[in-house]
Amino acid sequence: MRSVLIAKPGHPNTGVGRYVRMLDHGLREDGVEVMQVTPVAPPLPDAAYASLRRLRIDLRSFLLHYPLWANYPPADVYHVTSQNLATLLLLRRPTGRVIVTVHDIIPYMLRNDPQLCVYRTFADRLFDRLALLGLRRADHLIADSQYTRQCVVEQLGMEPGKIDVVHLGIDHQRFRPVAASPALYARYRLPVDRRYLIYVGSEDPRKNLGALLHALATVRQTCPDVALIKVGRAYFERERQRLLDLASSLGIGDAIYFLDDVPEDDLPALYSLATVCVLPSLYEGFGFPVLEAMACGTPVVCAWVASLPELVDKAALIFRPDGNNGAEIAAAIRCLLTDELRRQELAGAGLAQAANFRWDRTAARTCAVYHTNQHPGTSRPTIADSHAD
Repeated sequence: MRSVLIAKPGHPNTGVGRYVRMLDHGLREDGVEVMQVTPVAPPLPDAAYASLRRLRIDLRSFLLHYPLWANYPPADVYHVTSQNLATLLLLRRPTGRVIVTVHDIIPYMLRNDPQLCVYRTFADRLFDRLALLGLRRADHLIADSQYTRQCVVEQLGMEPGKIDVVHLGIDHQRFRPVAASPALYARYRLPVDRRYLIYVGSEDPRKNLGALLHALATVRQTCPDVALIKVGRAYFERERQRLLDLASSLGIGDAIYFLDDVPEDDLPALYSLATVCVLPSLYEGFGFPVLEAMACGTPVVCAWVASLPELVDKAALIFRPDGNNGAEIAAAIRCLLTDELRRQELAGAGLAQAANFRWDRTAARTCAVYHTNQHPGTSRPTIADSHAD
């Protein structure tokens, strides 16, 4: 079987970039001949792109994120590796079977929420909607989680039988307990005499970081040595500034370390040196950080919402978001900071839970979707809970 993975160029260390890289490797291990194709921007004159850049419109980047054209080599399966790339299917669909991976449709779900909407322009809103319309031209969809599958069915009216759930994996050779070296502390200017919380991700409003900062301020009233490591680029500059202003007003500005550019090789040590990993998100299609932290032996605190329950099961300390400025998050964090036995229990449970999520399983079940969709209309088994053997 020959598969073409259609993926955005660059960004190999993002969640989707990691997915493409590991899927490519796993499919090859399973005997699939794999090619990768990246969309191409329309062949407009450079002067046109330059003129738009002067108006702060990066049309080239925009049309690589929501592409309209790609060159398709001959293949049995064309696998569009992210739902936003499904705009390709509207103008020119490949002649073979088309499968699209849907990581989440959260921007569309929050389009009318003035606090959480991330569409910056009318074009963002339009092209995201066009991408979701493009999903209807696929033969089959893969969802990262049961939660994402349910969202696609309920929000877009897609047929449930057209969607299989295939959980993503993590790289267990990379993400494992690692002792943090003095050089690591020095590189990121982290004082060695502090206890750290860690959050990995952007400042997307749905990540609920304002509540985390309120929780940190509350925790520091009784545990003044606690600080927060925030890993990842902002991507939402206005939100970054809002968080900086909030931290200043709460008096915790010197207790937050913003690490924008962290090589993947440093992530396991940063997870490992943290006492607690916190993911306060209100919406997640698939939460890599909770699994990565667990694999590094770090106890996790997260919200009992969206896809997170099916990832963490009983291996995390959970809270239910209730709009109380982080009181529930603070209570969960303080519980782990003050109870060493509970931390050890969750660390062990987390290691066992994270072990269920492996890239070889992701590739094997993706390959099974390829094969069971080889002849449309034939009966096939459902590939449901992807970490159950």
